[in-house]
Amino acid sequence: MAIKSESSAVWSRVDWVMILPVLGLLLLGTIAIVSAASPLANYPQILTRHFFALALGLGAFILGISINYQIFQDQSRVLYGLTLVIMVGVLLFGETVRGHKAWFHLPFFSFQPSELARVWMILILANYLDRRGNRVGGLGTLMGAGALVGSIVALILMEPDFSSALVLCPVVLSLLFVAGTSPVHLLILISYGGIVSILASLWTLCLLHPDIVASSRLAAYLVSISHFNSTLLLTLVGLLAVVYVAWRLAGWMRLYAPWFYFAVPYFILVVGLCSAVFLNGHIKEYQRRRFMAFLDPSLDPQGTTYHVNQALVAIGSGGLRGKGIFSGTQSQLGFLPERHTDFIFAVIGEEMGFIGTMAVLGLYLLMLARMVHAAELSRDRYGYLVCSGIAAMFGFYLLVNVGMCLGTLPVAGIPLPFVSYGGSSLVVNLWALGIIGNVYSKRYAFF
Repeated sequence: MAIKSESSAVWSRVDWVMILPVLGLLLLGTIAIVSAASPLANYPQILTRHFFALALGLGAFILGISINYQIFQDQSRVLYGLTLVIMVGVLLFGETVRGHKAWFHLPFFSFQPSELARVWMILILANYLDRRGNRVGGLGTLMGAGALVGSIVALILMEPDFSSALVLCPVVLSLLFVAGTSPVHLLILISYGGIVSILASLWTLCLLHPDIVASSRLAAYLVSISHFNSTLLLTLVGLLAVVYVAWRLAGWMRLYAPWFYFAVPYFILVVGLCSAVFLNGHIKEYQRRRFMAFLDPSLDPQGTTYHVNQALVAIGSGGLRGKGIFSGTQSQLGFLPERHTDFIFAVIGEEMGFIGTMAVLGLYLLMLARMVHAAELSRDRYGYLVCSGIAAMFGFYLLVNVGMCLGTLPVAGIPLPFVSYGGSSLVVNLWALGIIGNVYSKRYAFF
């Protein structure tokens, strides 16, 4: 009886202002999927799976909003163990799809564990930061958070699924920021990310343009340390010697700089270099070409840049009101690849026009604003961090997906939540939405 009264109390305090824009996104997404996938041979199968995922997602949302979100904090260690198990399990027993060993094929549907791992990681990291309390600004907290996230990211990269790993980076930074982490520590993380990104980009440039390596000793040296070998080891030792000499020189000049002023930058450089080498070993050829195509759109107009070029044509041809459902030439004639998944925003731009794209963006902004509002009203710090992390995840999804459709960001294979076709993504996103709804419903509750 008590459980029933608690459940009814939860539903009486639901934030319908957050749910309504999600319903609008689901409606627009379903219309776009029905239209975009209509020329495909497996059209009936796509529709069946989509509506089946909608039904499962509704159940996941009800489950998320009905169960007290604090159970995830109480069972955080179990949740972390399950995350490691499913991520290792998919590497051992998963099916390979398009070069990614990231799927479990079940009797009626396929499941991508990394989708679930992202939300679980938010719940786990929120618990860790909450329990650190006043120590959240310490270096130990930063290292502990790095260890928690790093193990999951490493497993995701081994699939390899760079888009899923990419989403975790801004989510972690957002959670650390709202938890009160020192700005210096955030700067350390950003510096680390910058080192990894710059080195991976330079290595990609050198590998795809051998003439640069042949004409430059610096480029040849950079390529030589792109793998774990003796040259890399000698480089790390040499850098250590340089740092030590700089520290001794500072003491001789009576600058009296603490030793960690020299040790921390060296540590960041070493970890960043080793991480970049690990990342470089798992990057696929097509991913390198995507990055180069982003830097130079004219590089391969009929190959690597074809997706983005067709998306821009689709969005630009939609005008104010669009060409109408089932009337988009780019989508209906098959010029736009991945039109019902990653590039669904381009389909909406072509068939629903500027009005349709602005409706999608407006609904997203309203949804994100209500998620931030739920975080502000949370009755405890854990709920505040959970809502902030999930809002950051959806915000980054939106930024990357729309950005790649407009050609302002590299193609990353990240779907548009609640709009793109994708069973695992839809179910997990609706479950995450339900968790936020539960946090909001308990803002004034004490049971």
